[in-house]
Amino acid sequence: MFGRAADQARWPKILFGVVLTLAVTAPTLFIEENWHGKPMIDQPGQLWVIPTIVVAIAFASGGAIGARRITELWQALFHGLIVGTAASAVLLVADVVRRATVHRPLSEGVLRLWVEAALLSIVLASLGGAISYLRSTRPT
Repeated sequence: MFGRAADQARWPKILFGVVLTLAVTAPTLFIEENWHGKPMIDQPGQLWVIPTIVVAIAFASGGAIGARRITELWQALFHGLIVGTAASAVLLVADVVRRATVHRPLSEGVLRLWVEAALLSIVLASLGGAISYLRSTRPT
C-alpha cells in the first residue's frame, strides 16, 4: 500500500509543504532559543507558548499544502506524514549540528523531548493533510 502511495505522491507539493514548514519554524525556533540569551521556556512567564503555537500551525499548514487536492483520505494523511517527517528530520539534524558547534551536551531529557516533538509534529502535519482533504471534498 505505501509503495503505491509513494509512487503516486505529488512530490512538488510535498516539497513546497516542507519548505513552507521550515521557512516558518526555523526562524521561530531560532528566536525562541535565543530570546534574551536563553530559551523562552527557561525564562519566567508563559511567552514560550507563542512560538509553540506558531510551529504547530506551520506543521499543520505544511501538511495541508503537501496534501492539497488529494482525492483519497489515506493519501492526504500519507502526504502530511511525509511533510512532517521530512521537516522534523531537518530540524533535528540542525539542532544536533548546532549543539555540536557550541559544545552543548545532549541529555536524556533533551532527547526525549526531541522524540516527543517530532512525533507530535508528524501527527500535526498528517492532520493538516486530512483537513486539506476534507476541505477539498466539501460541496461548493
